[in-house]
Amino acid sequence: MAGHSSLQDRSRSIAAPLYEGIAAPDQWQAGLGLLAAEVGGRAFHQVTVDLRDGSVPDRVICDAAPLHKFDEYAEHYVQDDERLALFAHLREGSFILDHEHLDSRQMSRSAVYSDFLHGLDLRHTLCLLLRDDGETRDYLGIMRPADHRPYGEHERALIEIVMPDMVRAARLRARMMQLQRAALLGRAALDGLPRGVAVVDARGRVEYANARAEQYIRTSPWLNAKGGILGMRDPSTQRRLQAALSLACSAEKKADLFPTGGPLPPDWITVLPLDTLHVLAGLRDTPLALVIFSGPADSLPLDTQLMTQALGITPAEARLAQALATGQTIKTFAAAQAISPETARSHLKSLFRKTGCRRQVELVQLIRTLA
Repeated sequence: MAGHSSLQDRSRSIAAPLYEGIAAPDQWQAGLGLLAAEVGGRAFHQVTVDLRDGSVPDRVICDAAPLHKFDEYAEHYVQDDERLALFAHLREGSFILDHEHLDSRQMSRSAVYSDFLHGLDLRHTLCLLLRDDGETRDYLGIMRPADHRPYGEHERALIEIVMPDMVRAARLRARMMQLQRAALLGRAALDGLPRGVAVVDARGRVEYANARAEQYIRTSPWLNAKGGILGMRDPSTQRRLQAALSLACSAEKKADLFPTGGPLPPDWITVLPLDTLHVLAGLRDTPLALVIFSGPADSLPLDTQLMTQALGITPAEARLAQALATGQTIKTFAAAQAISPETARSHLKSLFRKTGCRRQVELVQLIRTLA
């Protein structure tokens, strides 16, 4: 019982930096290093393999072995590595100990063991499949010094206890990396919009603003932004903005469109709820909204690809939104797209849900402010 308790404590100490490493690469590497040390390993190497083309889009390498040695392995040894055939049969959350599948004679005849690993003073390998989503896999290999015994039951017991946490952390890490890549694309889409667009929270704190929005915030006579909080100079418009942000970030997820107050020709402010699944929301728990600034002279062509990326809608939904904004009806759009009116109306309902608009006129005005 005491031994099992000790393994549980060691497992928790390994899992902690791995969970912290979901968004922090240095902590992830530290967690893998701690695991390697706990099982008596000297070096580790994690690779993400794309099963569609065999490429390696990501890898994590320990500091114990020179980086150029891993490049040397990829160039000269990977094709003849006997361990790869064993790894291919692993299931997510499982692992193998190489000495249980390869005997001493096979290792002595292997270029990988007798040449590459021997040159690094390494020998026995523990391989784990941390994640498998059907398209990519995360493999982790931990290698022991050449003068150490093979991995045994003690190491096996520790791996079996910590493995569920490693799998969960690896899945979350992959999701975080996917969201980070998608967020970059989403921000690039916002930067490509011909309107100023900002991502803000319910209080008006600006989380992100594209270049046009930053310029608008700096130069607009209507705005009064202080301390990173978006505000309006006109008190009644400020109250309208606060109410719109509260509704967009609430469970109602309602959109709003209103003009700036004052004697000059008004600008228009559009406030949209940002869907929690939108790439710009990431893994944030805090509700967010899109704020779009549109001047009276703005009139530029619509771009369905930019609408798709900025609003998180499908290409079909973007085409419908574009058609409605240019005066087409549901019926004429359906005929032009060779789809049924029912399918077109289904797209419209989805657009309402994703943008927070309640009526078609609100949706049209929204798209025109983006255009």
